[in-house]
Amino acid sequence: MTDRYAKIKENLLAIAHSGEGLHAVIAIGSTARGYSSSDEYSDIDLVLACESPDKWLYGDMPDRLGEVKISFAEPTLGGGTERRILFDGSLDVDLIVFTPERLSELICDKTACEVMNRGYAVLYDDMGITQLLDENVTVEVPAFYISDGEFINTVNDFWFHTVWAAKKILRGELWVAKQCIDAYLKNHLLKITELYEHALHNKDVWHCGRFFERWADADTVAALKKCFAHYDKDELISALFATAELFGVLAKDGARACGYAYPAEAERYAMSLLEGYFPEKN
Repeated sequence: MTDRYAKIKENLLAIAHSGEGLHAVIAIGSTARGYSSSDEYSDIDLVLACESPDKWLYGDMPDRLGEVKISFAEPTLGGGTERRILFDGSLDVDLIVFTPERLSELICDKTACEVMNRGYAVLYDDMGITQLLDENVTVEVPAFYISDGEFINTVNDFWFHTVWAAKKILRGELWVAKQCIDAYLKNHLLKITELYEHALHNKDVWHCGRFFERWADADTVAALKKCFAHYDKDELISALFATAELFGVLAKDGARACGYAYPAEAERYAMSLLEGYFPEKN
């Protein structure tokens, strides 16, 4: 497949070779992986080590890579900042920018493993970053782990907020209820689905729901169709019950697989309240 980002990388490397304070360029993400590789919808993630990060994060240096259409900055690993840019041609580029000293620290203290352990490619290096990466970053699929204490807390948090969301529905606060059901509770459901798939099937569960439809059980994916709601009271009630049912099944199976205790009383009490609030669902 043609490299859609070839010109942007060519322009970036020209800047690096021009002696303007850019000391390392590292590609991470799908463009640097040998598996689950990039496609026509992929972005390119680039880690830069430079003497003046602000010129890349807030200045006009990215304009030299292509025609910037949309751009903003947001927090990233190690307390740093990345600039996310949509160039002409729908070219999506994430620039994670550090000073050479800060990037070296993040590699040596293993913080950089968070974004590099699935694969990286050094595109430019005049500071010895390649050796640091070789010594400190192991390219591997990271194992998913949640402790028994975190598991218990997650389950109790979920059941508490099912009741909280139900009360919001009853009060007519549909916006808040929907945010809880379709975002907050779903993040907990995702974590438990990750636990379930890793513990029972040794699946690579990625992060933040990436490739969920590939690694999650087909029955789980099918069940999700009933777990999201339109901005409608009756649909929110149905989605809340469906989310609770799916969470309970996956959490109990995951707990058994990991040898964790399951807070069954929390589920029992929460569901008794939901059934009392919405007797039409019984």
